[in-house]
Amino acid sequence: MEVFLAVFPLLVVFLGMVFFHRSGTFVSIVGWVLAVLVAVTYFKTPLSVALGATYMGIIKALGITLAVLFTMFLIFLMRETGDLKNLIDYIKGIVKTKEEQVLFLGMGFGSLSTALGMVTPAMFPPIFRILGFSPVAAIAISILCYDPLTSFALFSIPITLPAKVALSFGINPSGISGLDEFIWDFTFKITLFLPIISPFFAFLMLYTVGGYEAIRKNFLPAFLSGLVLSLSALFCAYTRIFPVEIIGVISGLATMVFVYFYYRVKNVYGSNQEERVRFSSSILKSASPFLLLILFSFIVNLAPVKTKLSSLLGNLEVIPIFADKKEDLNILSNVWFWIMVVCILSIGILKPSSEQLKKTFSLWVQRSWGPFLAYSLFFAVAYIMAWSAMEVVNGKLVSTPYFKDYNMDRIIAIFLANTLGSLYPISAPFLGVLGTFVGGSATASNVLFAKIQWEATLSTVGAGAFMWVYAAHSVGGGIASAITPAKITNAAATIGVKGKEEGQFIKAVILPVLAITLISGILTLIFINFWG
Repeated sequence: MEVFLAVFPLLVVFLGMVFFHRSGTFVSIVGWVLAVLVAVTYFKTPLSVALGATYMGIIKALGITLAVLFTMFLIFLMRETGDLKNLIDYIKGIVKTKEEQVLFLGMGFGSLSTALGMVTPAMFPPIFRILGFSPVAAIAISILCYDPLTSFALFSIPITLPAKVALSFGINPSGISGLDEFIWDFTFKITLFLPIISPFFAFLMLYTVGGYEAIRKNFLPAFLSGLVLSLSALFCAYTRIFPVEIIGVISGLATMVFVYFYYRVKNVYGSNQEERVRFSSSILKSASPFLLLILFSFIVNLAPVKTKLSSLLGNLEVIPIFADKKEDLNILSNVWFWIMVVCILSIGILKPSSEQLKKTFSLWVQRSWGPFLAYSLFFAVAYIMAWSAMEVVNGKLVSTPYFKDYNMDRIIAIFLANTLGSLYPISAPFLGVLGTFVGGSATASNVLFAKIQWEATLSTVGAGAFMWVYAAHSVGGGIASAITPAKITNAAATIGVKGKEEGQFIKAVILPVLAITLISGILTLIFINFWG
């Protein structure tokens, strides 16, 4: 009963989207209400803690929600001025067919954009719609392109931040000394999964566009693009020749170059010898918002710059939740702030008419509130589950005497540990899927489940296996981005669809996602048994 009630809000969210075609915004509200109810009435959680967890979730989500909002504004602005179409016409000249476009934009530019902090579910759907893709395919590729290198998103925050948190929790894996070694070992183990996992996402993108026929005709370039993406990341992680923060950028760029030259060589020596379009000043103008965003993202994430920007506002940007729970917004070093700056600069560069600007704002207000609410409430649910069976004493959040038996996250992890025993590592990526499905973020999943994975690993296969288990959890979180309601709602909102299309997408990818997750779990066991 405890396990069923712990997952009940998530089950309702899933069923609501898949079988009842309700939008992610609607089910996020229902899921949050149910999470509060079960936490307060059954899992020994005071209402004040449930509301505090909600507040924390909303604040924690701001880095994503505000990035989504301003990315949507930028895309709507470019669409109204015609610059988005101009840019897409140029892309059509570089990569002709839908399959080429899927691999070039999805596997390559999608991974690069994700690594730089761009929000592909907000940015890509209108691009793929103008390219002629169906609404479901546009949603699918925009979300799936976030997956192959999710751990390297936002300059590898899903790796670096959880590593810091794990050490602060007292987690001490054998053979690991210090934060830097933890980060590199974590990174390397994650990348060892990718040569098997990443090609599956290339196939899944093709399937959403043209079914099995698209996979059959483009099997080799899809497989090779997945290998280029993953092996370049693995090489960087093994050699440590580049900072962890830019591995995703390098791998995404390498994949774009590979896909471009693969199809160009094929077309030259094949029957299709079409001319490629030339770059022009008008293309530079149309691409300027993206180029500025790449430039700002790169500069802001340089370690000295980021450290300086993070400290400029001091306590003015620190939000207290409880006495021992505070959130530093780091406004000036956050990607959403620079997306906002790019939006402002783009108004001057693209020079929209007053009518175009009015339409942009109108569409933005109409469509942006749904994704904002969905991300916020799914983050809130994640914190409600993590803080269940806790209470506030002297202003601080502490565990109640019931914590071990009534914490929702702990109940799920212990159930899996007791059920699987020495096979527990198989379940590690599934917990990553669960955490990301609820929180909408692989980073949040890695942070909130770190202690649970540590305790479950200790009780089943020992401390020596923890880094493999934690890496598998992170990989599972990346896989789960394909079915995360908040991301699906975000993608659907940018092209003005909801409900039916969101449900169709989840139905199409749920079984492949679970299959890829199972493969990751089996790989975890293999790595532990043969690598140690």
